[in-house]
Amino acid sequence: MAKGCHLWSARGELCMPRRSGLEVREMLAATSIQPEVHLFPRADGPGSSQDLPQFAAMGHRLPISRVEVEDPGWAWSRGCLRTPGACIDGEPIVFRALPSEDPLATEYFAPDFHEKPLALRQLVPGRSEYFVNNILLQFGLSGVRIEADPMPALYRGTGLGGSNLAHLAAMLLGSALSGLDLAQGQIFVTATQLENQFGVHRNDLGEVSYGVSLTGGQEALAALQGGFYDNVHLPWFNGPFSVASRPLLGVEDYPAVQQHMLLVNVGRRREGGVTSSGINNIWMSRWRDADGAALHAEKPLLAYRAAEALRLQNWGLYAHLVADYRRLRALLCEDYLSGQDELAALCQDTGAEYFPLGAGTGTCLVVAADPGAIAQLNLHFNATADLTSGRLAMPFKVREKGLEFYGFAENGLSLPASPENL
Repeated sequence: MAKGCHLWSARGELCMPRRSGLEVREMLAATSIQPEVHLFPRADGPGSSQDLPQFAAMGHRLPISRVEVEDPGWAWSRGCLRTPGACIDGEPIVFRALPSEDPLATEYFAPDFHEKPLALRQLVPGRSEYFVNNILLQFGLSGVRIEADPMPALYRGTGLGGSNLAHLAAMLLGSALSGLDLAQGQIFVTATQLENQFGVHRNDLGEVSYGVSLTGGQEALAALQGGFYDNVHLPWFNGPFSVASRPLLGVEDYPAVQQHMLLVNVGRRREGGVTSSGINNIWMSRWRDADGAALHAEKPLLAYRAAEALRLQNWGLYAHLVADYRRLRALLCEDYLSGQDELAALCQDTGAEYFPLGAGTGTCLVVAADPGAIAQLNLHFNATADLTSGRLAMPFKVREKGLEFYGFAENGLSLPASPENL
């Protein structure tokens, strides 16, 4: 089991010299092949949300025994925070680097969210929409634009981690273009830190909060490493957001995953003013009371048992634990299940279980011990598919190798070094 286990941390060397924004702009203007990164979304399940920094502050527990990486069941990690997750083999989410229109500005353009590029000179105010400008400025890359392709229709509004991937893409491109050449572990940790802490918000009550979105980085980690991994959070030993990861399933097991798991978006939107940010805020607020903290405290052991059920391909037990974890999250915030009535009824009829990803309503993980239930649900949602609303069923295809780079070698750019072996 030690084979393929990795340590993701910010440890690394300071590399100099680096390229200036002007040098990078000239390089991008002269090239016929723009550097691109293609990223793929993740699907999670029991363990979701345990990568949040608030969990590290309030729910972290030390390993219960000496860390034995060779132990196939990682028994030492029972009770530790963890986020098992898979990289989904579907359409890529594409980001590229271009020279900016304004040679003195940093620019970010995502056509799903912007009518024109967001351009800033010199200073970046702490508003969340400027998160990519902030990353470019930190790398000293004035004169550069990061541009995203339109999001593939099946991913829109689905809770698959789009903002996490945008942070990761900006870090990957900025690191390579500047010549700083950070390792993958450094990029993962920094992108996660920035998403959780950049930007200042004040609500109608005058309360201040921080961050682009409430996330912990599991989407970026899945996109980097691909596969189906169990990620154990060990911040005391290698710094904030550091992770020890082990593969739960090998490539030879991927066909079985498709038989027992499915991704479904019912194409329904929440009503009554329910929003993802509202649900996330309620979840976090439950740390304040004893009953809520007790529910949060049940999650790590459930997540460990679910990771082990996956590793052993005990699909009946895994489906049961998916239901238990979903119920925990619903007890913490009942709006989490808003808009899922149809899928809940279908799962009850077929014997499957479901788990809304992210803060709910978008894509749901569906699991069943009986492959026939997965086939039946797949047929039902494909027969009534509607991309305009996002209604669709996606086969749970695990992507082995994670992200892809294009135009890096042609422009003399280095690929980031892989994480340390554990």
